[in-house]
Amino acid sequence: MMFGDLILMLLFFVQTGIGVLGNTFLLSSYASTSCIDHALRSIHLILTNMAVANFLVLVSKGIPQMILTWGVTRVLGTIGCKFVYYIHRMARGLSLCTTSLLSSFQAVTISPRAGRWMGLKERAWKNIRSSCFLCWISNLLVNIFIPINLESIQPVHNSTNIQDYGLCSSKTPETPGTTKYTILMTFPDVIFMGAVIGASVYMVLFLHRHHRRVRHIHTLKNAHRFSPEGRATQTILLLVSTFTFFYFTNSVLTFYSVLFKSHLWMQQTTTFLAASYPTLSPLILLHRDPQALRFCS
Repeated sequence: MMFGDLILMLLFFVQTGIGVLGNTFLLSSYASTSCIDHALRSIHLILTNMAVANFLVLVSKGIPQMILTWGVTRVLGTIGCKFVYYIHRMARGLSLCTTSLLSSFQAVTISPRAGRWMGLKERAWKNIRSSCFLCWISNLLVNIFIPINLESIQPVHNSTNIQDYGLCSSKTPETPGTTKYTILMTFPDVIFMGAVIGASVYMVLFLHRHHRRVRHIHTLKNAHRFSPEGRATQTILLLVSTFTFFYFTNSVLTFYSVLFKSHLWMQQTTTFLAASYPTLSPLILLHRDPQALRFCS
């Protein structure tokens, strides 16, 4: 093994290890908060689903990448390749869906407590479980056809329409078909990202108005003190911003890899980017939400 491969394997090992431990801790912490008020339980329910999605992304992408860096390519087999790739795509879509749900729910939570907004809040709290369930079902079904053309990596292939993914390979369809398929598969992502951006813009405007209002009421010393809702909104905005950066960067590289023949460095880069948000998100939550360190007694 070359020195560069060893460094790369250690990098993926550290990234996967930190991410798996962090999301496992968050999952056990938030899943235990059954004695807190209804709104907070709803937020924790979304974060629990997000932790599961992040865990699956890391396991289905980080571990195979470490195996590939070690130099072992023919280890999964066709069925294993299809299963691992399906889990990764499903978990990636689930992470986007829960992030969209989290930002939208927080935008509704901080909305005015009067008039039609109050009714919208009550409906949001009541439907949070069904929304999480819908995220799971939709991603399980949408990605079910993705592994059809996948197979285990072949020792020798000279065909120009073979797409090499390291541990797996697939036959690349003609360019028009590839474009239509890519547009079809990215349509739900566009919808969810639109919801994320819309909710984020609303929360930014809310924090700006809150800051201006507090500045006129309190002294400058207290002007930057936010309510618990304001601090939670800041945390969610930080999560959403981190997710959006890595998601768009990874999507651009993935789209390029689908349309053109990708190189090993691009595969490794997209893999690292795909696992960056699942690794960083529990660290952000643990840093911004110290109560996550306590179990509900």
